[in-house]
Amino acid sequence: MSATSSSVEWDPGLESFKGRSTTTYAAAAAAAATECASCHMPVTARTPLSLSVDVTGGRQRDGIEYFSFEPQVCHRVCRAPALTFTEGKSSPVEFTPQAVRLILENPADGTTTAALAFTYLPMLSFREPGGELTSALVTALLRQGFQLAMSADVGEILRGSGPTAENVTCPVTEEGLLQLRAGPATMYHEQLDPADPDDAAWLGVARNGTVLVIGGDNLTFNHAGPDLDTAAQLGTLAAGMVPVNASTQDRPGRTTVRPYSADGPPVTD
Repeated sequence: MSATSSSVEWDPGLESFKGRSTTTYAAAAAAAATECASCHMPVTARTPLSLSVDVTGGRQRDGIEYFSFEPQVCHRVCRAPALTFTEGKSSPVEFTPQAVRLILENPADGTTTAALAFTYLPMLSFREPGGELTSALVTALLRQGFQLAMSADVGEILRGSGPTAENVTCPVTEEGLLQLRAGPATMYHEQLDPADPDDAAWLGVARNGTVLVIGGDNLTFNHAGPDLDTAAQLGTLAAGMVPVNASTQDRPGRTTVRPYSADGPPVTD
């Protein structure tokens, strides 16, 4: 037995993890897919699809449960909906960051603002005893002074975003290394190429003073930029204005992101 919404079908057991957001989560996963994970042929909005989700979960000593979600979208004829659960450990987990950089123009006053939208895959959520599933990344951002963004419009997000906590900064080196730091923790980093015209243009705007940082779960990226609709609907989107400062720090090495901690945000080594 399976559950279906529009053209995507999923295992009903997914609802025990995602609850009321299951339908939106499934639709977002299908919308973000460009090819079948099984046969690798293209998928379209009219193609009957199935969603398979690999869930890894564990319980920390304080009773908090955490879950990471890795979805796969296939043609329904290629693979039936599935749900797997693997008992995990509350040890460091490697995540892959995804991001897009934008330059936002305000024709009214001729100003420009550099923006960074990012997320981590797989998605990490946690649940306190008796509570609901909550985004670990959004919680970490809110603890650092970011604000929930209820609109998917980047212009509206920019107009509604205020400064983050004083310890949140975006150091940028002369060599083009961009970081998002919260105190000693690095939440995101990316090496840009100052010789690349697009990178150089973004760096030039960013060095004017502040960057609009948008982060959370359920973000997808395409040639047109970030798709924030699902994140805004599910309340898994946070934003804030982060000051840029010069840095001489060497490029970070391999990234390991630790699961959510009540003491602070995910950090990298």
